[in-house]
Amino acid sequence: MIIRGDCLEAMKKMPDNSVDLIITDPPYKVSQNYGSGVDADNLRNVASILRTLPEMCRVLKEGRMLVCFYDNRILPFLFEAIKGTELVYRKSIYLYRRWGIAHRWMGWMQTTDPVCFFVKGHNKPFYENHIEGKKVKHDCYVKDHPEKENTGHPAQKPLEIIEDIVLWCSKEGDTILDPYLGSGSVAIACKKNKRDFIGIEIEEEYCKIAEARLNKEQIQTKLEEQSSGELAKEQEKTE
Repeated sequence: MIIRGDCLEAMKKMPDNSVDLIITDPPYKVSQNYGSGVDADNLRNVASILRTLPEMCRVLKEGRMLVCFYDNRILPFLFEAIKGTELVYRKSIYLYRRWGIAHRWMGWMQTTDPVCFFVKGHNKPFYENHIEGKKVKHDCYVKDHPEKENTGHPAQKPLEIIEDIVLWCSKEGDTILDPYLGSGSVAIACKKNKRDFIGIEIEEEYCKIAEARLNKEQIQTKLEEQSSGELAKEQEKTE
């Protein structure tokens, strides 16, 4: 389900402890001018997470995870926002952007973004048992090429890392919330992996992009199912 509107107001209408996982990528800049520094207007936009993150915590179930893509330059805002909530920081993984636009500070290019994992409460957090004993990945994902599906969103994240988070931090049938849906990558990952989703996005343009991507994914899934069914029938004939 995609909701067009302000995520703070939309979340206020949601029941307590109603979602199994939150994956989100809050806005870093009000102007979407990703190559510049952080000015006063940008700081106002960034600081909105101080209001929205407590609401995310309220709707998240006990022992479940909130996973947040963020920016190293303003990371203190994120940890300030969890104060007074039940969220407990557990770990960060990283997205290393070898391809795309990067902010330069002195002689360094900012090419690594943290992805922070928080758990609601101090009890043992939820982990999907099916990943135990299987091949694991490094905690730094490398983006070295443009996405196959370029949505035009300036902060589009690779589907691979989002799908891994969905698979390893939830189970089939769970409800996943993204309060800052953008072009809908979290919704696509949920659809592909049999999770329900709630995506909230204030910009009409990105809502339309997300809906178009979901329709395309649904058509692709049906075609694959038809192809699998036809293949199975052919195999039965030959046996």
